[in-house]
Amino acid sequence: MTKKAALFCVVTCSLFALTTSVNAEENWPYWRGPDFTNQSAEKNLPAEWDPKGGEGSNVIWAKPYSTRSTPTLMNSKLYILMKSNAEDESKTGEKVVCIDAKTGDQIWEYAFNVYLSDVPVERVGWSSVTCDPASGNVYALGVCGYFCCLNGETGEKVWDHSMHEEYGLLSTYGGRTNFPLVYENNVIISSIVIGWGDMAKPAHRFICFDKTNGVPIWFTGTTLLPFDTTYSAPVLAVIDGELQMIFSSGDGGVHGFQPRTGKELWKYMVSGRGINTSPLVVGDRVYCGHAEENRDTTDMGAIFCLDATKRGDITKTGEVWRKTGYYNGRSSPTMIDGRLYVADDRAKLHCLDPETGEALGKPARLGTMMRANLLVADGKIYAHEANGRGYILEPTSDGAKIIHKFRFQKGEAAHGSPIASNGRIYIPTTGNMYCIGLADAEVEIGKLPEMPAETAPADADTPSQVVIAPVETLLYPGDSQRLQVRLYNSKGQFIRLAKPEELEFSVDGPGMINDEGTYSTTKAENNHAAANITVKFGELTGSARSRIVPALPWSVDFDNGEIPVTWVGARYRHIPLDFELLTKLKKDDQLASDLYIYFMTEFTNFSPKRVFDDSSPRQRWTGLLSFLGLSEGAERPKTVEEAKTKFAAALKKLTDEKVLAAAEWSTWDGVVSEGGEALKYPRLTVTRGERKIDGNGVMCKIRTIPKGARSQGWMGHPEFHDYTIQTDVFAFERDGKRPDIGLVGQRYTLDMMGASNQLQIRTWTPQLNRFSVKVPFEWEANKWYTMKFQTAAEDGKAILKGKVWIKGEKEPAEWQITGTDEIGNEIGSPGLFGNAKDSEIFYDNLTVTRN
Repeated sequence: MTKKAALFCVVTCSLFALTTSVNAEENWPYWRGPDFTNQSAEKNLPAEWDPKGGEGSNVIWAKPYSTRSTPTLMNSKLYILMKSNAEDESKTGEKVVCIDAKTGDQIWEYAFNVYLSDVPVERVGWSSVTCDPASGNVYALGVCGYFCCLNGETGEKVWDHSMHEEYGLLSTYGGRTNFPLVYENNVIISSIVIGWGDMAKPAHRFICFDKTNGVPIWFTGTTLLPFDTTYSAPVLAVIDGELQMIFSSGDGGVHGFQPRTGKELWKYMVSGRGINTSPLVVGDRVYCGHAEENRDTTDMGAIFCLDATKRGDITKTGEVWRKTGYYNGRSSPTMIDGRLYVADDRAKLHCLDPETGEALGKPARLGTMMRANLLVADGKIYAHEANGRGYILEPTSDGAKIIHKFRFQKGEAAHGSPIASNGRIYIPTTGNMYCIGLADAEVEIGKLPEMPAETAPADADTPSQVVIAPVETLLYPGDSQRLQVRLYNSKGQFIRLAKPEELEFSVDGPGMINDEGTYSTTKAENNHAAANITVKFGELTGSARSRIVPALPWSVDFDNGEIPVTWVGARYRHIPLDFELLTKLKKDDQLASDLYIYFMTEFTNFSPKRVFDDSSPRQRWTGLLSFLGLSEGAERPKTVEEAKTKFAAALKKLTDEKVLAAAEWSTWDGVVSEGGEALKYPRLTVTRGERKIDGNGVMCKIRTIPKGARSQGWMGHPEFHDYTIQTDVFAFERDGKRPDIGLVGQRYTLDMMGASNQLQIRTWTPQLNRFSVKVPFEWEANKWYTMKFQTAAEDGKAILKGKVWIKGEKEPAEWQITGTDEIGNEIGSPGLFGNAKDSEIFYDNLTVTRN
């Protein structure tokens, strides 16, 4: 039995044991607490304490676990994420640490490298470990997208995924990393994902895995092209009898999904940028906030209340109230005795009427910057702000009264949130983990409100949704994968597995499915290909996708005008172009050459007919002019007549070359002038012509993609190792600036750097002291070069070698740059890196071979 088939067998066997995990209330399994409200039923907790420790301080123990991570707790063990080998920058990475909650002693740690990420070392450990009392396992998502399931007792790895290599998870400088959510047999994570096929465009996407083996069950997202990565932790709630997963998103909205199927139930679009605040659910109401500009007003920030019984787009229909001007962008709201408490980003604690949003009393001032969630326990509020101040407050009828305040030890900041368990409070800082409590107090734990029970719909046994598992596979030619079809009712409740004879499968792409529901490919199909699998159950349909990527060696030359569909993070950020035509246009008319790149980007990524004007907030006309260097001053055409004159020759050339079938000018009405007439502004409509790539096809990394001009992508299986990747590269120079051009191998980057004229090998961009080597290398724009990067694993080390030479000349006998990483990445997909912010990059004749 193949590895994939064996894994899938576990899915089949475990499906019938879907049960809700009932967490003992002394556990704190999730960042938001046992009931997603940051509240604890613990009693007899301290009303004061001193971080300096000593007699009367109420400090049980303090240990130097430096972390941003909120601890979680299961079976008297704490779990955190933090830097590994912090004392030695050449070995620094990330690790999951298991701590004895009673003594503070470390029980085990699981360390892993941070690789191919822009996250600075100071932001390692952003997320939190999630515990699953039902299985005893814990789940962690690292800042670079490494996702793992570990045995909670021993730290032994159960399964893992390299999320950016396999699925396209985005790991950015901001470090914002979301939190795994465990429910029944599922573990759900999310991020901005720039994937492959119909997921090549970025979106905030959620992927649900079977928690026992890591097989993906469903994969879906919110609005395309979000502005931000975010870390709003999803929460679960039963509303009007239906289980919902509710979260804030990178698209500036709050959404409700069915957690078992990924079906969107509703969305509320409010913010101009992504929302980090995690929602609070009380009854059928959702409370949340943000700190950005509102979509319908220039007011900044808001706190709002939604009716989560509504469905569809509830932006207008589901808003109960919204109060703008509150900068609630980080700390999650909480409810105490029928009053809503919200800590804003400036560390003011507001008390609001949850029915109206009206303020109750004056806010309590708690320092200067709040990132952590409040802890509500034993009739008190525990609040820790980022600049090292701490407060204990007593709720009142119109706010809260400070009963104790203190400062953490010098240099300590509080980003993670406090938690409570077994008469103790655990407080993370960047210097220590503190355990505080009343040493002689009796442990007393009350009861938190139970989550309401789900109710079955009238047609509970009638299938309404079909889910194929696994929803996503990466196969070699000749592999097979058993597919399982799950049937759910209208409320997303599991009914049963479909029988093979009830189903009708179809495959768009290579491979076939037999009568038992097994998808298989043949070894003869030895190229990069994708298959979209559809199943029909009566009138219902479900879908899954498979990438078929052959073993090494392979080569790609782009002459067919296609970027392989299986490449993760490549399409959308790269487009195929005819390099001979581009060279001809550039020689004759620079404007025509630039328009060719821009229009082909628009045609490839969006549609064969594009309209450029400034009638919408996207301002596509200004975007086009900015790319061409014509957006400012006298260069900017202000009327349609000026635009026609400026563009006439270039548009005619593109039309003659059949790049364009049509180019039409018109106007749109802009602002009203003082004379009362609407000003006429240019509008250009272009339609794609019939011309295909009939010369030298190349792949161009474009600089027109917002926040995507600097990026990386992956081509193969994450378990590849000991291989050589080679490609021809070419770069433009604009305004005296050249791009950075890179190859990715085994989780390292070989970068031909434009601004610094050097070659560099690295694994973690902001942390070059972790591992990097560099050598001077002079190179020129507008000239083809050949890059070659060899990676190998040897006794836990990575052996790395690179060279670059002018295309067509003899390959140098010696490697120009070499390095050995002592704690090496021993596997990893081949890929590409490029920074095209300043000018375009072109790739051709790419090969990957075994060493």
